[in-house]
Amino acid sequence: MSIVGRRMTESITKKVIIAVVLMLIMFSFTEGDYTPDARQIQLDSIAEFPDSVMPRLSFFSSHDNIISFSGFGYDYADHERIDELREGEILTLNSTLDPSIYASFDVHEDSVSQAWDSVITTAFVSLLLATMGLLFSRDAYKMVIHPIEKMKFTVQQLSENPLLHLEKMKNRSSSESNETDMLEQAITKMAALLRVGFGSAGAEIIAKNLSDMGELNPMIPGVRVNAIFGFCDIRDFTFATEGLQQDVMLFVNKIAEITHRHVVDSGGHPNKNIGDAFLLVWKLKSGKNTNSSGDLQRTLFDSSLKCMQKVIEDVRNVGNLGSFLKEKHSDINPPWASSLRNYNVTVGVGLHKGWAIE
Repeated sequence: MSIVGRRMTESITKKVIIAVVLMLIMFSFTEGDYTPDARQIQLDSIAEFPDSVMPRLSFFSSHDNIISFSGFGYDYADHERIDELREGEILTLNSTLDPSIYASFDVHEDSVSQAWDSVITTAFVSLLLATMGLLFSRDAYKMVIHPIEKMKFTVQQLSENPLLHLEKMKNRSSSESNETDMLEQAITKMAALLRVGFGSAGAEIIAKNLSDMGELNPMIPGVRVNAIFGFCDIRDFTFATEGLQQDVMLFVNKIAEITHRHVVDSGGHPNKNIGDAFLLVWKLKSGKNTNSSGDLQRTLFDSSLKCMQKVIEDVRNVGNLGSFLKEKHSDINPPWASSLRNYNVTVGVGLHKGWAIE
């Protein structure tokens, strides 16, 4: 059994047991009295001693709700009271020794009491069933429906903005996590992998496939977009590669970290890394309200220019490549060590506004 199924079963079982116990307690207060009826015993005494008057006198003095009596030539009937009562409010008892001896009683008060007991019992059972239903619905919503709605909302967010950074789920212990938590974490991780795999250029492909209920179609036709294209190139990269060998990746990654950070902060997207070069893109708005030049969105143009200035400044602050690598790795290739210490890191940049197929 799955974790969700086991938890729901345990929760429902506990609530059912509690409901049954409460109903048994309630019924124990409202159930009838099963002790022998004194009226029946007294009628049998009258039949057993027909010549004695005392049993009959004791019978009438003990019960003030007698409306009729018949036996041994003595007949009594309160017709006015009988006419006021309904059939269900009259109780007639016959002697077990002599059926010709009988008495009728006014049980109106007992009927009212039983009716109130029935009303209270019905109201209690209805309230208990309604409460149990709400508790069962809450468990189903909390364990199944809410996680599914959350996953659906996540997919809708991704279909609207595939580059959206979803909130990371808190790591839960194995005893607290269940299948729905695993699915939520899987969706979050797959969204992150899609961002890494497709990037900003493939955002439309992700959005189209997530919003479409049909089959996967990675060959969605491209569209023409206006954009600002930035090009950043590391100077004298061949010299650095021959000297650093495999450590050249550390060098490129540091430059990439600086470049990517400033591009993202300025509203752009790093598009591609090609060895020592970085292709950067700032997409311009397009539509009926924009002209062929991308409506000359001054803010984005200024942001891209300032971004390139910050990249040049930060890379220049890296200073001497030898001193930088000495902090991280001391195994610089000896023949190149002196040359690398004199190698100052510089980059060349370029900006261009034009169109491309996305």
